[in-house]
Amino acid sequence: MAQSKKRKGTIKRESDPTRWAHLIFALGGFMAFWVLSHAVEDIWSMVWSSWPQIQRPDETTSTLIAATISIGGTLYAWRKEKWFKFCTEVIVEISQVTWPTKAETRQATIVVIVMTLVCSCLLWAMDQSWSRITNWLYGI
Repeated sequence: MAQSKKRKGTIKRESDPTRWAHLIFALGGFMAFWVLSHAVEDIWSMVWSSWPQIQRPDETTSTLIAATISIGGTLYAWRKEKWFKFCTEVIVEISQVTWPTKAETRQATIVVIVMTLVCSCLLWAMDQSWSRITNWLYGI
């Protein structure tokens, strides 16, 4: 049985924010394609209902139009240095966030529930007293 040898000088790599930025732009492109494919089809149907001389909406053609627009928009956004830099800076900031533990989350949830109940009781009491006062005033 062959044992795998560890390479000398291997370093644990930290998460590269540019990889996540590339993923964000790619996913944004896919989302834009999905939205545009439906939007182009719907707009084309509306135009066709007004002007029947235009060809009936075709799913393949609307998909190609949406793909062209979304690929062009994604490549444009990808190449904008400011936008890419902004995404990488956001990713770096998010990686520095300290997320609460399970116990802290449970404790905060309990505090929120208790405060909601207290406020609800106070508002109910104020509503009841105001209702009685206005009923007494209208009864005079």
